[in-house]
Amino acid sequence: MKTIDFHKQLFAVFFFLLFVFVNGQNKKYDLSEKNVENRLKTDLGVLASDSLMGREAGTKGEALAYDYIVKQFKDIGLLSIFPDNSYLQSFAIKGNAIYEEKLTSLKLNNKSYLTEARFFPLKYSANGKVNGELVKVGYGINAPELNYNDYKNLNNIKGKIFVIEYSIPEGYDKDSKYFKYIDIKHRIDTAIAKGATGIVFVNSDNKCENPNKKLPSYLEPSSIPVIFGDSIVNKTIKDTKVIKAEISVNITQKESIAHNIVGFIDNKAPYTVVIGAHYDHLGMGGENSRYKGKPMVHNGADDNGSGTVGVIELARHLINSTNKNNNYLFIAFTGEEKGLLGSSYFVKSDAYDLNKINYMLNLDMIGRLDSLNNMTIIGTGSSPVWDSIIKHTNNGLLSIKTSPSGVGGSDHTSFYLKNIPVLFFFTGIHKDYHTPSDDIEKINFKGEYTILQYVENLITNLNDDGKLKYVKVKEKESDKPPKMTVTLGVMPDFAYNGKGFRIDGATEGKPGANAGLKAGDVIIKLGEYQIDEIQSYMKALGNYKKGDKTTLIYMRGEETLNAEVQF
Repeated sequence: MKTIDFHKQLFAVFFFLLFVFVNGQNKKYDLSEKNVENRLKTDLGVLASDSLMGREAGTKGEALAYDYIVKQFKDIGLLSIFPDNSYLQSFAIKGNAIYEEKLTSLKLNNKSYLTEARFFPLKYSANGKVNGELVKVGYGINAPELNYNDYKNLNNIKGKIFVIEYSIPEGYDKDSKYFKYIDIKHRIDTAIAKGATGIVFVNSDNKCENPNKKLPSYLEPSSIPVIFGDSIVNKTIKDTKVIKAEISVNITQKESIAHNIVGFIDNKAPYTVVIGAHYDHLGMGGENSRYKGKPMVHNGADDNGSGTVGVIELARHLINSTNKNNNYLFIAFTGEEKGLLGSSYFVKSDAYDLNKINYMLNLDMIGRLDSLNNMTIIGTGSSPVWDSIIKHTNNGLLSIKTSPSGVGGSDHTSFYLKNIPVLFFFTGIHKDYHTPSDDIEKINFKGEYTILQYVENLITNLNDDGKLKYVKVKEKESDKPPKMTVTLGVMPDFAYNGKGFRIDGATEGKPGANAGLKAGDVIIKLGEYQIDEIQSYMKALGNYKKGDKTTLIYMRGEETLNAEVQF
């Protein structure tokens, strides 16, 4: 009897430990509105704090962010899909490119010119040093079909440094027959084929903007040094008959390691739903920031701390959900702000079989639900079920605007391009977008709870639908973005459903702000062009070039105003 009792006790202890283990892996969360909002505030309080330094991809700030997110994934009980049982998918990214001033120089007839102030290398430049005589080759264009050739009457130019006009013949104009030759890389390749050892670009056309002095992270180096000289350099070259030049360029670019964060709920189902958001932001600012002052922490509370904490919270809900007909893959992407780098890397890797992915839901900037509860859902054309399921899911709490396009400036694009149905949830651009003022105090947590509740209900409504059909969205000719060479410098209000083009803000110093535009204004006419929505606004802009003036008619409340605007 004692032996039997011993085994019974051992058996009981085993099941007790098993119960504790299982329930420890699948922690129960209080899903009431108050507790969800408190968790969202706690999570975002960490991710959008100054101590994370703006969460720029590949930096210490990113590492602090992924440490926190990984901890939450572990605490929830999410599984790893990686062989090393970590939650991190690491990949290399290129950092900012810089040119070392001491090793980057320009001399004309032995006179030195200041780096950056008077000249700077372009992203097409190779590193190296060249000496030689300058030769002017006009615009550096050879266009046989137009019976135009800048090189036609130039002899003995091989081995010299070419001076090329940055603009195009007859002046910078998108309607010019030469406009297709505006491409700098093509003109550089032509010059190299003609024997150039270096290139100095200059600009004598005041309607053509100079290139940016800051080098982008994406370089396209040719085989020779390529620089841009300012008006002083241009005047010196024009006024001097024979010039000997010496050019030295030294561009360096560091590589860093960035990290996607991936957690998994394995329901042993045949297909998997991906729920994602990017957790990186702009760090201390940089080229993508709309803020022009001294470096400051860009906390990115809405962009995209709001989406990231939303993904974490949905994982807490779905870990114990009865929705078992799909597995769930939760991904916090990095590098979105640098060009969808993280999501692009994930779909191109062998981390997960894309054939098993049912659909992808992307949360990006869901923290600013306005008083009218306007939310935009993009990607509805990527599956025939989306329109009906979106309508069926809505309980009247949200005013939903939809767009069929599967592509756009967020991570769902990477999945759409791999033939996976997608939806992108978004509450709109605002005046704090890509500035240091995108802080947690401005987040509507009650609104975010409403959105997450909607997303979870949508997932529930799809639980029994099997694998969704993918549809490639047919782009209408009228939907293609027009070529634009100017901008008003305003932010669109994507949630606006009325007639005209309502803005969420105007960037200081840009034509729109200079004309007096403010957040909430609705543009109804630009010059002779009627503005009904964002597409007609973009088409109207396509008719103008730098230096043009026109009239702007807009609504401010019930008042109709007009102003003169100069691009």
